[in-house]
Amino acid sequence: MERLKGMLYGAFIGDAFALGTHWIYDTEKLKIEATEVEHYTDPSKNLFHSGKHKGDFTHYGDQSLLLLKSIASNKGFDINVFKTHWLTYMNKYEGYSDHATKESLQLLDPVNNLGSSSDELGGIARIAPLLFYHFDDKDLPRFIKEQTELTHNHQQLIEFGLFFQEWILDLIIGKPLVTSLEQHITDHPSIKPYYDAIKFRLKEDAVSTIKDIGQSCSSQFAFPSTLYLILKNQTDFMKAMQENILSGGDSAGRGMLIGMVLGASLGIRQLPQHLITELNEKSVIENFSMHRQI
Repeated sequence: MERLKGMLYGAFIGDAFALGTHWIYDTEKLKIEATEVEHYTDPSKNLFHSGKHKGDFTHYGDQSLLLLKSIASNKGFDINVFKTHWLTYMNKYEGYSDHATKESLQLLDPVNNLGSSSDELGGIARIAPLLFYHFDDKDLPRFIKEQTELTHNHQQLIEFGLFFQEWILDLIIGKPLVTSLEQHITDHPSIKPYYDAIKFRLKEDAVSTIKDIGQSCSSQFAFPSTLYLILKNQTDFMKAMQENILSGGDSAGRGMLIGMVLGASLGIRQLPQHLITELNEKSVIENFSMHRQI
C-alpha cells in the first residue's frame, strides 16, 4: 500500500509542481526563476494556466483527478462512464484546452470512443488512478488502452502507456527500478532505441540533455526525456521534480510519469511530505486511496 500510494500521490505532485513553469521553454529564464524551488508556485506569469493557484493542477492533473472521481463513483473503471464524465467536464472546462481535447470533443459521440490522434504524453500521464484501483485486475491493460484512446488514439503512445503500467506494477511489489525497466524493454522492442540513446548520458547536465532530446509534448521526445530524468534521479524525488521543471517544455506531462515511477519505487514515506500536504485536492485523493484496501 505504501508504494501504491506513493505512485498515486507522486503523479499529482509531479503535475502540481510544474504548474507555475509549465510550457516555458526558455531554460535561462527558468534557471533564474525556478532554481532550488521546493514548494508549489503560482502560475502568475503563465498565460496557459492563468486563474490557477499554487497547489492546483494543470489540465493534465485535472483530467487525472476526473478519472479518479469517475472510478470512485462507479466503484471501478468503465470507459462509457468515464467518457460521459469527461465530455461533461471538458465541455465546461475553464482551464486550458489543448488540441487533443478540442479534437476529441468533436469526435466522441454515443457510439465512438476514439478521440484525437495526438501522441502527446498527456494522454497517458493521467493513468495513476487506474493503476491504483485496478493494479491486480487482469483487465488493466484494456483499461489503459481505452482511457488513452478516448483522447489520444495513437498506437505508439498506447504502447508507452502499457510499458509504464508493467514497469510500475513491478516497482509496487518491490522489484529494482533498472532491473525491471530492462526486463520490460525486451517485451517492447520499439522502446529499446529510446533507452539505448539515453542510458550512457546520465552523468551529463540534465537541462542540456533534455534540450537535446526534446522538451515538447510529443511522446517521441517527452518519453525519452521522462525516462532520462527518472534514471538520473532514482533515489531523489525532489531533485527529479526540480530538474524536470528546470528542463522546460512539457514539464507537467513528464512530471506526472516521473512522480508515478519514483513514487512507486520509493513509497509514500520517502516523498516530500509538505508536497502532499500542500496539494489543494489532497482530501479527494486521500479519500480515494481509502477505497482500495490491500
